[in-house]
Amino acid sequence: MSVFRRLQLVSEPALARSIVRLASVFQLLLMAATWKLWLYPDSFPRVPLIAVWLPHQILTGAACVLAAGCLLLAGGFVRSTNACRRTILLCLATACLPVLLNQHCLQAWHWLFLLTLASSLLSQPLICLQSAIATIYVCSGLSRLTEFPEQGPAGMIVRQLLSFVGPDAVTVETLRCCCHLASGFEILAGLTLLGAGRYPQVAAAMAVAVHLPLLAALGPFGLRHHSAVLLWNLQLLLLAPLLAITAPRRSAAQLDKMGDETAKQRLLRWVPGGILWLFALSGLFGLADNWPSWQLYSSRPESWQLWIRRDESERLPAYLQPWLSTTIIDGWQPLGLDRMSLAATASPLVPEDRFQAGVIDALLRQCPSDLQFQIRISEPHPWLWWIRRARTLKSRAELRSEQSSFLLNALPQI
Repeated sequence: MSVFRRLQLVSEPALARSIVRLASVFQLLLMAATWKLWLYPDSFPRVPLIAVWLPHQILTGAACVLAAGCLLLAGGFVRSTNACRRTILLCLATACLPVLLNQHCLQAWHWLFLLTLASSLLSQPLICLQSAIATIYVCSGLSRLTEFPEQGPAGMIVRQLLSFVGPDAVTVETLRCCCHLASGFEILAGLTLLGAGRYPQVAAAMAVAVHLPLLAALGPFGLRHHSAVLLWNLQLLLLAPLLAITAPRRSAAQLDKMGDETAKQRLLRWVPGGILWLFALSGLFGLADNWPSWQLYSSRPESWQLWIRRDESERLPAYLQPWLSTTIIDGWQPLGLDRMSLAATASPLVPEDRFQAGVIDALLRQCPSDLQFQIRISEPHPWLWWIRRARTLKSRAELRSEQSSFLLNALPQI
């Protein structure tokens, strides 16, 4: 019997437990890869999600409890259904607490872990999780539909992939076309996964075709990116095909139940997936936080960059001096916030503009009050997300005004 056929015969409860174990294994690996973020959260400016000022020890304690819960789930030490459910609830609570205390913890992979745990508590967990993964592909592809994708991280990845093929140099038009094709393929992969009940092999193959090139471009023979990014793609490489291959059985069981369903039961079945899609798509218009898919390698996220006048750079605190870029444009030098984040927490900088505003505020509070600076903001148009616009803040008063416009907290914990 083929592996494909064996997977299709696995019961939905058993498969749901296996996916929770898989998610727990990767959560442990990713927490280990970004251990500084969890054990030393104050090594980088901390911006709570809500304005509640609590010591970082609470975050570290929650992370340790979360790791213990994940170890129990990953090792299969929890046998009974009730005990497993209680452990999942414990992991879900302790996974949410660090995010409330530090927005930096809302990494793309942590977002996915929260979705996986929450889905496992529903009556049809795999259908909901399949929909969540589909939104990741669709929204990632949509978010990369920009005017000049070759200038962003997407272009960097495509350029690296083209270098494997052979050409040393490609025209801008060719590179741009390849970026648009990659975005379209990603959207198609998500829609195919959404309908994997009819085309399981195609959906699984397309998910593999999305992530294998990414792993090649970002791996040790390519751009040599951070290990957490590679683990995130490896997790999706395993999870998406697994959900696709097992989709026909879930679809058949769903059709058998539809005749006996009441209108209320049918509504409850569609609500979780509908909420996922509404939340994810609303992020394109700035109504929700960035969905997991466009936290990485997309031109969609807002970018806040702190620039210091070249002749005033010596007035920066000593610990900030190494992070000043050697690039000087019109007498201004940018401060490498991304490099600071990776060095201090072993984690990439979360692209939510609210968090970046808080980080810059925290750094400026440690600088002389009369220091000349600029905050250059690159962001998508409020409704036409594929069109980007630039703004500049030139004073602390403008920064405070910008921070007060956010619904959730944008002030650092000092």
